[in-house]
Amino acid sequence: MMGVRERQGDFLVAALAMMSAGIFLGSKADVPIWGAAVCFFVLFALAAVLAWRKHEKTWAVLLVLCFAAGFLRFTAANTLPRDDISRYAGKTAVVEGILMEEPHVTETAEGAVKVRYAVEVRRIKEEGQEKSACGGMYVHARWKGMSQVPEAGIGDAIRAAGGIRLPHGYGNPGQIDTVMLLRSQGITAWLAAGKQGVAVEPGEDRMFLRHMAGIRKAYRENMESVMPKADAAAIFAMLFGGYEGMKPELVEAFTITGIVHILSVSGSHVSLIAATMAWLGMLLRLPKLAQSVLVVAAIAVYCVLAGCVPPVIRSGIMGGLAFLAIALERENDARRILLLTGLGMLLAWPLLLFHISFQLSFAATAGLLFVAPPLHRWMRARRFPEFLAGSLSITIAAQAFTLPFLAWYFNQLSLSSLLSNLVVVPIVEGMIVLGLFAGMAAWILPLLGKVLFLADSLLLGVVYELTRWMAHLPGSQVYVPSMNPWVGALFYGFLLYAIQAGERRERVRAWMVLHRGKLLPAFLAGAVFFVGWQWSRPSELMVAFIDVGQGDAMMVRTPHGHGLMFDTGGTRDGDFDVGSRVDVPYLLHYGVTSLDYVFLSHAHEDHAAGAGGILRHMPVGAVIIASEGREEYRKSMKLSPAEMSRTTFAEAREGEVFDVDGVRVEVLYAPVPEKKGTGNEVSNVYRVTYGNAAFLVTGDLVKEEEAKLLKKHPDLRCTVLKCGHHGSRTSTSDEFLKAASPKWAVFCVGKDNTFGHPHKETVEKVEKAGIEICRTDEDGAIAFYTDGKRMRVEKYRE
Repeated sequence: MMGVRERQGDFLVAALAMMSAGIFLGSKADVPIWGAAVCFFVLFALAAVLAWRKHEKTWAVLLVLCFAAGFLRFTAANTLPRDDISRYAGKTAVVEGILMEEPHVTETAEGAVKVRYAVEVRRIKEEGQEKSACGGMYVHARWKGMSQVPEAGIGDAIRAAGGIRLPHGYGNPGQIDTVMLLRSQGITAWLAAGKQGVAVEPGEDRMFLRHMAGIRKAYRENMESVMPKADAAAIFAMLFGGYEGMKPELVEAFTITGIVHILSVSGSHVSLIAATMAWLGMLLRLPKLAQSVLVVAAIAVYCVLAGCVPPVIRSGIMGGLAFLAIALERENDARRILLLTGLGMLLAWPLLLFHISFQLSFAATAGLLFVAPPLHRWMRARRFPEFLAGSLSITIAAQAFTLPFLAWYFNQLSLSSLLSNLVVVPIVEGMIVLGLFAGMAAWILPLLGKVLFLADSLLLGVVYELTRWMAHLPGSQVYVPSMNPWVGALFYGFLLYAIQAGERRERVRAWMVLHRGKLLPAFLAGAVFFVGWQWSRPSELMVAFIDVGQGDAMMVRTPHGHGLMFDTGGTRDGDFDVGSRVDVPYLLHYGVTSLDYVFLSHAHEDHAAGAGGILRHMPVGAVIIASEGREEYRKSMKLSPAEMSRTTFAEAREGEVFDVDGVRVEVLYAPVPEKKGTGNEVSNVYRVTYGNAAFLVTGDLVKEEEAKLLKKHPDLRCTVLKCGHHGSRTSTSDEFLKAASPKWAVFCVGKDNTFGHPHKETVEKVEKAGIEICRTDEDGAIAFYTDGKRMRVEKYRE
């Protein structure tokens, strides 16, 4: 019987892997739905025939059928209806619909208010014609102050006018796929509301969810009446998820210490609620059945209270399964149920595979069910205290099973998470239980509710200080290189082998010994091939133009791994930290953990603001700036004087040369502004040379300054030209382009930017010269590799 159960479990693991592979490859292939359907039904018929004949290879065909099912389901889910709102992308229209969730409100440093509405579209009026439409979209609106923002809630009718656009994210490896993430949430377009803004009318839809949102609002208001808004935001996030209004330093401390998942509704929340209810049931001496009913009811109530959004439902299922399995000591049954649940979820919602919340929740729950129990037994056999074995086994199991995803998205592993899970997490769990109880108590005894919320606020202060202390411990975070799918598969294979019972491991070992005559030569041949391939590869320079939206950012990785940056991107309003959230992840993805230099063309935010985030997150030898003065750069980077003083800032001198690992960086042009301040005309120009390959970086240099540069350097020949000012008509003159004579021209521009960059005249000029064009808005990140003689280019969106 055990052998049958083992085979069932192995088959379910393989089936889940095959379905996931089918969904993933479906996202990469452009196959019509009828073609995918034909393949699926042919395989289905073949599997049915083999099953009827009880053929011994039926299982293999069933696995291929799972692959085909994943491919077909993705193709079907990714095929949008004819009247989906995304069909109107590029047009200006009036859209009407229903609010699907509470508006997301953000106040800027200047006092303006940005509001994001999630809308289920019902109608659209375009070119005077009103039509029915469907699909979900985000409506973005901006107001001068909170007093101007209309009251709005779930179920209200909303009307907005503006240009409709398709969603897009930053096209860089290792970055979360924003487009697929939004598609998994039903969002297929977005609209920037124009001067007419947004009109909201009370609606009668989704009244139940609206009532639950009202309860959450009451929680927030009760908290804010007795504690600072930032504290209320943090505790609210622990209860119901979200980061809105939180102190950035608290989020960062939670991230470094590996407990940031507490700020998102996850399986751990559900398990905590289940454990609390189970303890209450035992305290009341309820029968086992009554305890189970109490636990399931509590999970259901919490999911409803948290808004019944898909991540909460998934967490409810997975967290409940994990808790019940551990509580009832039915680990094997729970593992099969989890695998079946994963298969069912992907079959119903295949786009979940691309949702980071699903990836991490499923992996963490799998770790709790597959790894934690044997690890706990191993620790107890070595006389670890129960409290230590229990906490460590759960923490290590969750970290181990999520490691490939953490490596891919974040390239960081928190070593301090072991300590924080022992010390901080129990306090936070107590805060969650206390906070939920305080909200309920406030309905009956308002004073009691406020006292309990005040106690939560005091505990938050303790948590804040503890996490900040742990975050600054030496080695609290370590760098983890990104794993490609093959390495990730090997990692999980080794992990699953390690947790098998001794008897199964012996069978695997015996099989390997039996076939060592084939396995050993294959392994040696693979090792020799890999070593030879690595040894024969030439030392290459990597120059990558990072997709930072409407801005410039270029990374240089030298043949021996030194890192340089030329401009860093950034946003003018500073509401998104490009340095921390785009540049640093890109650098880490390619193994660059420190920078020798950051070269900045000028102080405009779309070129220099991202440097602030880089300086906060990794060592930088020196920042080379233009002649506008340090204060202009400090403002752009939003650094305090103390933060500014920690790094060397040096003004570039014309003719200066930097040599890093055989890579030559020349300061070709460093104009001095005629008056105080900053502008495109003061852009520094740098040339990066390695062997016969040269990259010319021009910032926002305008034609008048290009002419001055040509007088000093008539020979500007390069292999790759970063076109000035994002391809504006004010840059890249005919004379300048002729002097540079590049083989490739790169336009660093944002998708659907309001400036119209790159301008049509500039693009046509470059095309007429026979130069190959690369654009970050279309190609995503563009990486050039050269050994100094030959050049190859890789585009993220090829």
